[in-house]
Amino acid sequence: MNWRRVLSVMRKEWWHITRDRTSFILLMLSPVLSLVTMAYAFSIDIKDVAIGVLDQDLSPFSRQYMAQLGSTDALRLEAWPQSLDEVERLMMRGRVKAVVVIPRGFARDLKAGRTSAVQIVVDGTDPSTAGHAIQHIGAHTEHFAAQQVTRQLARAGLAAHRLSAIDLRLRAWYNPSLRFTASMIPALVGIVLSVPAMAASLALAREREWGTMEGLIATPIRRGELIVGKLVPYVLAGMLSVPLCVATAVYGFGVPFRGSLGLYLTLSVFFLFATMSIALLLSVFTKSQQVAIMGSMIIFLFSGFFMSGLLIPFAVMGPVLKMEALMFPTTHFVIISRGVFIKGAGLAELWGYVAAMAAVGVMFLTLTALMFKKKL
Repeated sequence: MNWRRVLSVMRKEWWHITRDRTSFILLMLSPVLSLVTMAYAFSIDIKDVAIGVLDQDLSPFSRQYMAQLGSTDALRLEAWPQSLDEVERLMMRGRVKAVVVIPRGFARDLKAGRTSAVQIVVDGTDPSTAGHAIQHIGAHTEHFAAQQVTRQLARAGLAAHRLSAIDLRLRAWYNPSLRFTASMIPALVGIVLSVPAMAASLALAREREWGTMEGLIATPIRRGELIVGKLVPYVLAGMLSVPLCVATAVYGFGVPFRGSLGLYLTLSVFFLFATMSIALLLSVFTKSQQVAIMGSMIIFLFSGFFMSGLLIPFAVMGPVLKMEALMFPTTHFVIISRGVFIKGAGLAELWGYVAAMAAVGVMFLTLTALMFKKKL
């Protein structure tokens, strides 16, 4: 391989990228803009859900229970209906998403040590919000019930720890508050960094469409030199987006970055190399830029959303689907991005995914060099 010819192709391709300042800035900023848009669309932490309480008992115990329900920002006490008809009107108007019905005799049953039934009526038109309301109302109810049992045991002169032989304590590592955005946004960074590969898919299609392929065919440059010369400038252009995406995730959305920035930038090179290699192979088989950009959107965005573990957990995929997902570099880089951002993982924990991306890149780059023919 003659590196002087490779550098000539690199210089020519870099001029193609940078001579249109608007396109170059858009290429550099498109991952950041995509990240912001997708982050607001997908990373929504449900909280402050409006609920109502139909208190038919009107006792100090029921008021304590209501205070427990509104003790966090997960639920907001919005209405206190007086009848089931009013509950239905509130649901129909969308003022509340759930209503807790406290029956008569609630306090009497608790004082007597009997089970008291509490009903939760939820609006099922929005399953996500309904599930959130059920989960948090249930947790507050269990907490309130445990407090009452503890008080009754204390009045009887018994220790509360006799109630159970197991003291279960939960602790979430790396993301203690279980913030949805802390997991979603690092994965989205891995997906939006494939956007520059869409521009790389135009590399050879543009030569055919503009009629400049004849000039390249007439030169003594070899196929491998041409492919490498076109690949490197797009990898460099894509690298300019990486620190911008990291800064947006950290300072714009408050996502912790516990790993090494230098390591993350280095691993991003392998990811961009793999995605650009796939894009160049696509460019070999397309005659127009429009077809190339549509094909790259299907390949990179479809695989990013549905096969990288972003929307469908990787653990629930079948064996065949897992094999297909592992062929896409986005799957590996989403794991790397979450590991570096949230866990602070190093190369010792991530080298397998890096090797997989490098193997995919080499395989598709070799196929591109073999499939490309220096003829019209």
